[in-house]
Amino acid sequence: MRINFKDKISVKRPFNNGRTPETEEQISRVFESDRGRIIHSAALRRLQQKTQVFPLERNASVRSRLTHSLEVQQAGRYIAREILLKLQRQSGLEHFGLENFARSFESLVEMACLLHDVGNPPFGHFGEAALKDWFQEHLAVGIPDVNNEDPQLTSLIAKIRTDLSHFDGNAQGIRLVHTILQLNLSYAQVACIMKYTAPAWWQGEKPEAYSTLMKKPGFYLSEEPYIEKLRKETQLAEFHRFPLTYIMEAADDISYCIADLDDAVEKAIFNVDALYGYLATEWGAVQPNDLFSRTVEEAWSEAKTKKRRSKGDQFFMSLRVHVQRELVKHAVQRFIDHLPEIFAGSFNHALLEDQGDAGRLLAMFKRVARKHVFRHSEVEQLELQGYRVIRGLLDIYQPMMLLSYDNFHRLITEDELPGYPIETRLFHRLSDKHCKAYCHHLQQCQHLPHSTLMLWERYYRYRLIQDYVSGMTDLYAWEEYRRLMAVDFV
Repeated sequence: MRINFKDKISVKRPFNNGRTPETEEQISRVFESDRGRIIHSAALRRLQQKTQVFPLERNASVRSRLTHSLEVQQAGRYIAREILLKLQRQSGLEHFGLENFARSFESLVEMACLLHDVGNPPFGHFGEAALKDWFQEHLAVGIPDVNNEDPQLTSLIAKIRTDLSHFDGNAQGIRLVHTILQLNLSYAQVACIMKYTAPAWWQGEKPEAYSTLMKKPGFYLSEEPYIEKLRKETQLAEFHRFPLTYIMEAADDISYCIADLDDAVEKAIFNVDALYGYLATEWGAVQPNDLFSRTVEEAWSEAKTKKRRSKGDQFFMSLRVHVQRELVKHAVQRFIDHLPEIFAGSFNHALLEDQGDAGRLLAMFKRVARKHVFRHSEVEQLELQGYRVIRGLLDIYQPMMLLSYDNFHRLITEDELPGYPIETRLFHRLSDKHCKAYCHHLQQCQHLPHSTLMLWERYYRYRLIQDYVSGMTDLYAWEEYRRLMAVDFV
């Protein structure tokens, strides 16, 4: 198979009336425009008040989703540059169709790293679990699972119910940048953030050949037409991943494996001496010049001997340098070694999750974080509170989801619904951009038979509430819950 990145890195946008860029400068301007749209987007700004590990954290030294994403961006840039350097030395960039795309290659990876968490709801994975659980429990009321004489309608009901009950931050990120914010990014840029390739409405067993790529939902039913177009423009087969997404994933793995432990020390959950003990215990017997000795032990030695800063600060600074050097080198080599499969998008593995020392080191960091950070009482309490907040907000907004089509249509067109004061006031709290996305979806369904239209309308109304609640920051969700539950009522 000939590897030509010109076939993959599509400079086209969904709404694009200009000429097709051809020179490196023209191509770079397309992706510089993407950078500007992303960096100035509200979704990126909101990450500063979304959880990485510790919800509602007041200590600015502890990471938010935004500061984590900036660190992932740096790691992604490093990996991308090393890959380009290796390809240049191997056969020349021209051999891979990258002679006019080197800067764009790097920019695509960087911006994908910045965007990779924008779809995450408040309170991290517990917020995600709350959205899944609530919709799984309540869909039967709004979208009954009935035996319909029309097999197509019955199939659509099953797809819609499955889709709505599988909220995922990755799929929500695609929906956010394309449908809600309408950033009109290049197809290549959005393809970079589609980490998983399974549709959210998938039912039954997933193909073993794509078990990793389809581990989680990658996009919703609402974005299916857009994803079909994106695949065509980037020459991606079904269930396949865009090649640069592997780099973004590796950068994320490198960044958070140390960051969560660093934050735990900052929060005084344990000190750096205890952390070294946890890491040494998890690794087991250390062999001369093995990966543990070249990273953790080297960092620990520097922390004890260099007195320019505190032992904790020195340890994490050295640890990041050594771990990033080793894991980036490994990720780059895996990318090069498996380039044909990665280019096709069929490589069913993460670059850093293998049976070698690199995979072992990454797994060690994850196990220590799981045992000694995520199981800490303060973290678990905040997660339980976040879960309750999200479910409570959905309970509050449920009456609006259950309105008849005629009543909700009148509410959204007239901004008021006589006889329904609660639903009217709840509607007034919704974001304008989310309501516009709902209206746009519904306009595209007007040609459908009445029964099908009613089903899609209910789907998009539920999506409207998911969009609104999942788009909140941790602090706003907490305050909104307190306000609507009358906790602060005077």
